[in-house]
Amino acid sequence: MNIATIAGHLAFGLIAFSFVVKDILWLRLVSILASLFSVFYNWVIPVEPMWIPIGWNFVFVTLNLYHIAVIMYEKRPVHMSPKHKELYETMFKNMTPVEFLKITQLADWIHFKSGELITQKGHTVPTLNLIYNGTVDVLVEDKKVATLKDGQFVGEMSFLTEKPATATCVVKHDTECLVWKQEQFKDLLKRNPSLYFTIQSLLSAQVSDALVSSSKGK
Repeated sequence: MNIATIAGHLAFGLIAFSFVVKDILWLRLVSILASLFSVFYNWVIPVEPMWIPIGWNFVFVTLNLYHIAVIMYEKRPVHMSPKHKELYETMFKNMTPVEFLKITQLADWIHFKSGELITQKGHTVPTLNLIYNGTVDVLVEDKKVATLKDGQFVGEMSFLTEKPATATCVVKHDTECLVWKQEQFKDLLKRNPSLYFTIQSLLSAQVSDALVSSSKGK
């Protein structure tokens, strides 16, 4: 078996291996190697070089190099405030630092005083709020059904369903939140599918936990 034949087997072997690679960066690197081995094979084995597969493999290499550059750019270290860094490390590790920076640039830090309403049952909820420090009571028919704490969202149900609030959320103790305007945040998520799925997963997990807690309390 000559070196060109080995290169051909490696090309197809790497393509097969790419189907089990989960990390997108390694997937791109494996794809580049497969294309380069394929170029070598199609250059050496035929009587004349097979320019069509060679040309397309160079296109694939170029595209993968571009996406690797994008991935490395998004994974680069970014400056974060202590509060942002804490949130990123505790809640948003599934995002790249650059993706996290994108969503926090749209948000504002807001301090709520004890007794303030963040949502009111039956009313439109214009914001999505993430509690950084504090406690918020959830009331249904003036009865407390839950207390939200650090790292939990307020207004997540309305954000997901686009319907009015199903409960009233009142600040129990002075609370600091990271606050997004719903329309702006949704526009960003629509343009960034990976961000959309990450945020939806976080919100859906909280809704699911609330439903489980509610069923246990009955």
